[in-house]
Amino acid sequence: MIGQILGGRYQILEQLGKGGFGITFTAIDTGRPGNPPCVVKLFKPMSTDPYNLEVGKRLFVREAEKLEKLGKHDQIPRLLAYFEENQEFYLVQEYIEGHDLSRELVSGVQLSEAYVIKLLQDILEVLDFVHQQNLIHRDLKTSNIRRRQSDDKIVLIDFGAVKEVSTQVVNPQGQVSFPTCIGSPGYMPSEQKKGDPKLSSDIYAVGIVAIQALTGINPDPRLGAGLPTNPQTGEIVWRDAYGGKVRTQVSDKLANIIDKMVRYDYRQRYQSANEVLQALKTLSPKVRSGKLWLGIGLAAVITPLIFWILSKIIHPQPTLETYNEPKFGITIKYPSNDWEFIEPPSGNFDNEVVQFKRKNKNQVDSCPLVITIDVNPKLLSLEESKKEAVQNIKNINLNSEVKDDYPSTTLSKLNAYKLTYTRQEGQCKLKAMEIGTVRDGKIYFITYTAEEKEYNKYLELAEKMINSFEIKVEEN
Repeated sequence: MIGQILGGRYQILEQLGKGGFGITFTAIDTGRPGNPPCVVKLFKPMSTDPYNLEVGKRLFVREAEKLEKLGKHDQIPRLLAYFEENQEFYLVQEYIEGHDLSRELVSGVQLSEAYVIKLLQDILEVLDFVHQQNLIHRDLKTSNIRRRQSDDKIVLIDFGAVKEVSTQVVNPQGQVSFPTCIGSPGYMPSEQKKGDPKLSSDIYAVGIVAIQALTGINPDPRLGAGLPTNPQTGEIVWRDAYGGKVRTQVSDKLANIIDKMVRYDYRQRYQSANEVLQALKTLSPKVRSGKLWLGIGLAAVITPLIFWILSKIIHPQPTLETYNEPKFGITIKYPSNDWEFIEPPSGNFDNEVVQFKRKNKNQVDSCPLVITIDVNPKLLSLEESKKEAVQNIKNINLNSEVKDDYPSTTLSKLNAYKLTYTRQEGQCKLKAMEIGTVRDGKIYFITYTAEEKEYNKYLELAEKMINSFEIKVEEN
């Protein structure tokens, strides 16, 4: 379907994902100025006989109307269009630039209690709006919760309600039924597995995300051991010592709230997002004295100001200078006061164009901390380029675990793939991020590599450099 135009205006660019319910693509809207990006979701009914198609269309329209209502919230993608074409159903939604929570919730990394409280509040405030519409998301997990790039706000994506359209079955009596399991392993409570989801099923999923952040354990049993449960009660075992190790350090107050969110029996959980939000408010200390409040208020204003001033003195903002490479027509900004660029010698047969590294950092005696730009003159599609990149990574290190960040991102305002992976280089355990795109018969990709424990320290700078990267348009 790549390159195909649907609905007379939505040109498919690449496939983002495929599951039991349909296929998701990135696309551009050729009917709007600037051809802005969007997401197109294809749903195929299980049967194409006239009766099933009519039932499917009716259900599809009903679910699209629900998404239209949900899209009125600023932190839920807007529904741009829905239509039927060649006996298939399509949804077109706003594309949210940013990253999903799987980037923030890394296996083996335990996040702070303060981070988790704020994350819970941010997710639940959006989910509260959903529940007020008497709708259930049904598939809340890290990959369906995005951090919007423009303002760092949480956005809920990929609502499961409309997925029912592609899983319908009509029995001989003409009654419509659906399979019993819609959701994702590890995040789905028992009643949802039985096909009877409740509002509190979403609460359960959000609680699992919180446990994942606090413990560093991925709950999906397909990706590891998952979260153990008490065989007698069915309750998740996460806050106590297990196998001689304490999973996480967390206050009893927050742990009690999360425990109630993930109760095995849905009747014992919080019944709405608002109930959990009210419980989280009790974690904030209440100061009754007016004078004490004033003192705390002043401290809250002055202390960050002092730290901000000191940070500017001790850690001044880097001076960004533009690097130009005329042969391939690329530019990128880099912090010239701390970093320097190294160009490969002429006659170099590799694809590397330039490498940026920190000044005065002995790369011989320490682990690499570099950002490289490569250009490969190869006529491949974006999907083919990504597959080749994955294979190249695995060829260098057979034990590399490559993660394909979903959905993809952009590079120089072009659709791009994003891969993250770890690899061993001597005594160094490295983590890398590669972002690549294709243009004019060439593959452009940038790779940020750092020691795993240092990776997040320089990630923001690396992303600033990558976001400044531009490919000049070749003039005819």
